[in-house]
Amino acid sequence: MKSFFKKIKNSLNNLVSLNKINPHADWRKLIFIFFVVSVLLILFSLFLLYQIKNQQVFQEIDSSPEAPMLIDEKLLNKIEESFEQKSIIEKEIKNNLKSYKDPSI
Repeated sequence: MKSFFKKIKNSLNNLVSLNKINPHADWRKLIFIFFVVSVLLILFSLFLLYQIKNQQVFQEIDSSPEAPMLIDEKLLNKIEESFEQKSIIEKEIKNNLKSYKDPSI
């Protein structure tokens, strides 16, 4: 029974010793992690570049074969009439055919 407790105590002591700070080993671990992440990112970017080159990713798919109606003709006619009326009023004002009251008086 005592040997069992000693084994448990030794295993706990080994776990506690893992928490001790070792700067050289810690820096090596950080550099290794950074290197692995960098390699994975480079591989992913090359894979993505290959997919884009072969037009398997980010390609536009036309959903409707017919050309869509870009301009509403009724609305366009209303706008043209409005601009024509405004140009007529502008010409009348330039030619002084109508006199307008000054609203400040």
